[in-house]
Amino acid sequence: MTIPRSDRLARTAKVAAGTLAAVLLQTACTVAEKAPEAPAPQTLGQKVADETLKRAQVLYDAGDYRRVIATLHPEGASPFAATDLKTRLEAMKLEAFSHCLLDQLPECRGQFQAILQADPSFQLSVAERKHPTWGPAYDWARRNKR
Repeated sequence: MTIPRSDRLARTAKVAAGTLAAVLLQTACTVAEKAPEAPAPQTLGQKVADETLKRAQVLYDAGDYRRVIATLHPEGASPFAATDLKTRLEAMKLEAFSHCLLDQLPECRGQFQAILQADPSFQLSVAERKHPTWGPAYDWARRNKR
């Protein structure tokens, strides 16, 4: 005896619907289990350093290089002492550029030396190296590492 075609289609549809429901349920459970983790919270020291660097960048963009240096070196402890290397290097480079723009060449060179001491692989971009003031100061610091 043969099963009518409409019954076979109905059974196949029920099996397919059941299989689809099971797959969707399993996928939903798997997705729920693998929710992305929240990024690690920043330390207070890192937040302070990031905010200080932002303020210094605004002053730099406005051409207030003396205040950039004062902002990066407030009275007391440096806000960059306990930060990640990337943030520290960005602050040090901004300070070096500010010294250079104030014609404080020894301080500019010294800051580049400090940068290279913190990270011997540090490189200025091609455009930065072509700057008429801090390009030569950076090259001098590379030749005269501490």
